[in-house]
Amino acid sequence: MNKYESMIVISSQLPESDAAQENLKVTALIKELGGEMIETDEWGKRILSYEIQKMKDAYYFINYFTLPAEKVSELDRYYRLDEYIIRHNIIRK
Repeated sequence: MNKYESMIVISSQLPESDAAQENLKVTALIKELGGEMIETDEWGKRILSYEIQKMKDAYYFINYFTLPAEKVSELDRYYRLDEYIIRHNIIRK
């Protein structure tokens, strides 16, 4: 299993508690895919450097985890399909 770092940017249209719930869904999916969560770094609401979908701010979460390499594409697919995740990345450490 490889170690990964993933930043997700969640829409500011959600209240802060709902944004945290969205991140919990992501961590649950990582565990479901056979991964293990190491740490979550919650940055909170930040101003975006440029507007995304007419939003000027969003919630930032950074997740550190291990995951089998063949399961990364499934996580990426989830990020793309979730309507509240407006930006994401997955970096192998």
